[in-house]
Amino acid sequence: MGQSMNAGGGRNWAVLVVEDDPLVRATGVDLFVDLGLRTYGAYNGADALRLLEEKPQIRLVLADVRMPGMDGTQLAQEIARLRPDIRVVLTSGYVGEEQVAGYPFVPKPWRAEVIAAVVDTP
Repeated sequence: MGQSMNAGGGRNWAVLVVEDDPLVRATGVDLFVDLGLRTYGAYNGADALRLLEEKPQIRLVLADVRMPGMDGTQLAQEIARLRPDIRVVLTSGYVGEEQVAGYPFVPKPWRAEVIAAVVDTP
């Protein structure tokens, strides 16, 4: 991706949390907001793709693996096709890293220090 996620000073990019459970989505959004990032939430893959089209400043997507309709892996593939500048990190409380080979993975429940590491990884 060219631009490091570690922004030190002002961050001019945003994050998108894609999660079908509204409470979990709100938690994810709050974690990134606490890190000083503009953060958006989407409830499914179609909503995420719409937001990515509307918000070119989104550079990082945290997407649940298991969602109705388009799952997180399918969403990641579509994002790679449409916006290869975006880093996608998959997450789940039900599947492990081995099921999402090829993508960075963060297990649920999320821990603040792990989310901070995701932001600081180029």
